[in-house]
Amino acid sequence: MTGENKSGKDRRATVPKEKRELILHTMYRSILLLASLLVSIHALATSSTPRPVQNIGFYYGHEAPIGSLYAYDWLVLQPSQTTNARLDLLHKGNTRPIAYLSAGEMAHSDQATQSLNQDWVLGENTAWKSYVLDVRKEDVRNFMLEQLVAPAMARGFKGVFLDTLDSHLLTVEGRENPQAFAQAQALLIAAIRERFPDSRIIINRGFHLPESAHENVDALAFESWRNGFEAGGRRYYEVSDQDREWLAGQLAHWREAHPELPIIAIDYAHATANALELSEQLRRDGFIPYVSDHNLNRLGPTSPVVKKRHVLVYHDLPESQTDRSVAHRRLGILLERLGLVPVYRSLEQPLPKEPVNDRYAGVVAWWETGVRKTRFCRWAGKAQSADFPVVLFGLRPTASQCNKIMQSRRTAAPQGKLQIATGHPSMGNFESTRIPSVALDPLPQPGAAKRWLSVTDASGAHFSPVYTHEKGAVATAGFIFEKGPDDQAYWLFDPFAFLKEALKLSNFPAIDSTTESGRRILTAHIDGDGLVSRAELPGRPLGSEAIQQKILQVYDIPHTLSVIEAETSPNGLYPDVSAEAEASARSMFRMDKVEVASHSYSHPFFWALLEGDTNAAPKLDETLYGYSMDVPRYTPHVNREINDSIAYINRRLAPKNKPASVFLWTGDARPGPEALRAVRELGLVNVNGGDTHPLPFDSELAGVWPDVRPIGDELQVYAPVMNENVYTNLWTGPFFGYRNVIESFKILEAHDRLKPIGIYYHFYSGTKPEALQALKEIYDYALSQPVTPLYLSDYAARVQGQYYSVLLQPDGSSYRWRGIRPPSTVRIGQNQYPDLTQSRGVAGYHDVGEVRFVHLTGSDPLLVLAPEPSPGPMLDSANAELVTWQRSRKSGRWHVQLELKGYQPLDFALSGTPDCRVNGARLSKNTVKGLVHFRSSTQQAGRFELECD
Repeated sequence: MTGENKSGKDRRATVPKEKRELILHTMYRSILLLASLLVSIHALATSSTPRPVQNIGFYYGHEAPIGSLYAYDWLVLQPSQTTNARLDLLHKGNTRPIAYLSAGEMAHSDQATQSLNQDWVLGENTAWKSYVLDVRKEDVRNFMLEQLVAPAMARGFKGVFLDTLDSHLLTVEGRENPQAFAQAQALLIAAIRERFPDSRIIINRGFHLPESAHENVDALAFESWRNGFEAGGRRYYEVSDQDREWLAGQLAHWREAHPELPIIAIDYAHATANALELSEQLRRDGFIPYVSDHNLNRLGPTSPVVKKRHVLVYHDLPESQTDRSVAHRRLGILLERLGLVPVYRSLEQPLPKEPVNDRYAGVVAWWETGVRKTRFCRWAGKAQSADFPVVLFGLRPTASQCNKIMQSRRTAAPQGKLQIATGHPSMGNFESTRIPSVALDPLPQPGAAKRWLSVTDASGAHFSPVYTHEKGAVATAGFIFEKGPDDQAYWLFDPFAFLKEALKLSNFPAIDSTTESGRRILTAHIDGDGLVSRAELPGRPLGSEAIQQKILQVYDIPHTLSVIEAETSPNGLYPDVSAEAEASARSMFRMDKVEVASHSYSHPFFWALLEGDTNAAPKLDETLYGYSMDVPRYTPHVNREINDSIAYINRRLAPKNKPASVFLWTGDARPGPEALRAVRELGLVNVNGGDTHPLPFDSELAGVWPDVRPIGDELQVYAPVMNENVYTNLWTGPFFGYRNVIESFKILEAHDRLKPIGIYYHFYSGTKPEALQALKEIYDYALSQPVTPLYLSDYAARVQGQYYSVLLQPDGSSYRWRGIRPPSTVRIGQNQYPDLTQSRGVAGYHDVGEVRFVHLTGSDPLLVLAPEPSPGPMLDSANAELVTWQRSRKSGRWHVQLELKGYQPLDFALSGTPDCRVNGARLSKNTVKGLVHFRSSTQQAGRFELECD
């Protein structure tokens, strides 16, 4: 393997084969003699030494979405290609990031070469344009330790991969005195181990190193066991039996001396299709395999294999406007609920240079402007295949290259009135039935296709505005929505079914953030605005005091409450009311079911301004409220708004045992990467933004935003549903208008539960009697539904789990997850059932609409799906989080143990059994519609043992 950005080639090609074999065979003649007697290729192939890790990756690119990287236990990365955010998030998801380090060379292009002394350089590797370093010198080893290894560890790497350990053989001195270089490399390894005792150290080859070095190493990697890459000839090749026997001899000592440590075989394959078969063969050969392209930019197969969930989503707005694109606003939620992870890209951004079919399930694009699409269509045409579909929504691209990816012979403008023929049951039979009878723009005329909509013009010419084909699909502008005023839109066909068919999605479990233990999640959070405002109530209490008395003390469910420091602080804008405001905040924060949040220092209205984007806001005199609250002699900046406001809350307002755990975005709620990083590094979750508020007299499905806004590896978690400001015409009235959010909740449930019930408002709702009455109606409605109340931070963690995870498939019907948290609920179709006998950490399921919600528990659930339901009792639903679940059958009866943790008196139901009794707990019981219900009058958490028929 090579140094920075040139990795993955077989470095043995840099030394003439005859000279290499003479040197190494001389050094290890005795080992080879022994190996010839005791070790054979077959013995290596049948080794069953247990491995501490299952998958180790070597990824030297930067374009792969972070979710796809969680498949690896250890992952070697190039430090210059890896952000600190990625390092932090990978480690949180139990993927150990390991820094690549060229221990024998340094590329000419590396900035660190400026610090090299001339006498540190022994020679050059002209093939890779790098310097060969004299590692015998203590200064060189100190340089590597202090300038390369230590900074990488400080950033968050948890180990090093030492490459180019044989580069000294390129020089005369190295060939004449290889033992001196081996001893020096052993000293470097020992220094790394002493300085970073908990790190993981992997060496590439290093067969020549003394045993003292091997004892400090955690794994050995080598290249080209079956397939290699020749750098000089730029070709992939099959390794000869002779070379493989030579490698087997070199590996003999390692296997004998360190049978418990991994041996990693890195092979190279030109085509993705060959990688899985080669990887499986290497695993049968007794190695942890990694198979990639010669650049190590393609993700290698793992065991279990990865089920690809990521989808590239392109739009044609500026990159800074991604969250304003139709691709984000109206496609995002569809992809998320199908179990996919959208990765948004603007046409302004460079097109991918790395492979895409190793990590993405396909490409979806939505065009809104006349920006030329030639480059995109040329790239997409090369990537597109039956296994990598390209789906186009919106305006028809005019470039001729785009006809290929549309599978369209030509496009033309229809003449006159159109005759309509539908080819899918939902076409013209979904949210709207009004299919246009006139086309204003040219339409495609595809060849072989499944036509969801066909039209014939006055001349008899045939067109298809909406269709799927072997390599993707097309849905043409004008035939996707019925448009209304103010950006209202109503789908003409079922977009879930269309995307599933277009992307050729198989049935797989989708991580869900709407449901917990079968019941709809209920959250409630309050932005700090208006805490100091006076209520129009007797005694003129603060708005926060009215909320506490009328809402928080009445509706005993988890709440997330925030303050704006400049409103409540004695050094803020209202010093005369500060003592009263802070006392109110402290009183609320002390409540048992309240979690603490910040709503910033000065309430910025345009967060991008804080990170230097001067185009992110209108002119000051064109804003409604300015750029932030008018704090004298202060210009908003990220640290003051986030870090310092959190410090203020923790120091003056929050109980000592309950520090702030959430940051709630203000204003336009469009934070940049610096603000998102600040929140993440504080260990908090962030929420707010989006614009989900479907209504009967407004957009319904098209009015539902996705769960998150990704920015690089950072995630902004949107509010589940918008706040009262939207429902009251920006708080101009009617002030009871927020009661209409109940209609939004109903619409979201009717569409197979697209979102939780999210009650979200400001403290100024406590200042108006009619607003308080609306809140009471909303809470009463929410608590009349089957819900599981959770803190907003719990919801945010579940949303993050959708994006920061990978889905693994041990076989065709079983699934596991790796990432920052295991899912507690997944969605499947109602033609599938969880096999409770074969699964692990699976308790049951509950049906809503056309979706089956499966309940999971434990740190590593295994879900096995079956065509028929399992016999015996299972959890139908509960109003609490499921902590543990076990069931067994003894003496003809089922025995169930479950533990629940909730925030209301417990209520749970079992299905699959005619009757159960609880041992040692006082719960009421009744049977309704085949479900055995248990309820407690007071207990909100507990462990229960049941016996069931």
